[in-house]
Amino acid sequence: MIQNERQYKVTQTKLRELEQASANIDLEDPSLHPRQILSQKNSYNRVIGTLKQEIAEYEELKSGRIAVFQIESFNELPTALIKARIALGMTQKELAEKIDTQEQQIQRYEANHYHAISFDRLMKIVGALGISFKHSVEIEIEPLESLV
Repeated sequence: MIQNERQYKVTQTKLRELEQASANIDLEDPSLHPRQILSQKNSYNRVIGTLKQEIAEYEELKSGRIAVFQIESFNELPTALIKARIALGMTQKELAEKIDTQEQQIQRYEANHYHAISFDRLMKIVGALGISFKHSVEIEIEPLESLV
């Protein structure tokens, strides 16, 4: 997932390079078996497809047209936080300023998908992003007779 403008530009450059490399594959190269050529081409196309999807997702988020992110589990919260920041047009630096920390700390949080964050700091980020939750918490409770 593209998380900032620098990654966006790097991804665009990488996409152009891969598209050029794919176009330059010599389909008539006598030193390669046709299956090798096809495999090479397919490999490029898979990566190109992935990069295009990531670019499209980032551009869609940047457009500000997405205001709701559905998450099915708490494990999806880190990605939703990153998407929310992008959709708000907020940079990592701006988020850092809102919670009184360094930009590099936000970069580390996002790079590690918020795995090493305290609950208090997580709540500050949620507040800075203006996020509200509408989801219920579900628990599994064993029937009373099975506990005896």
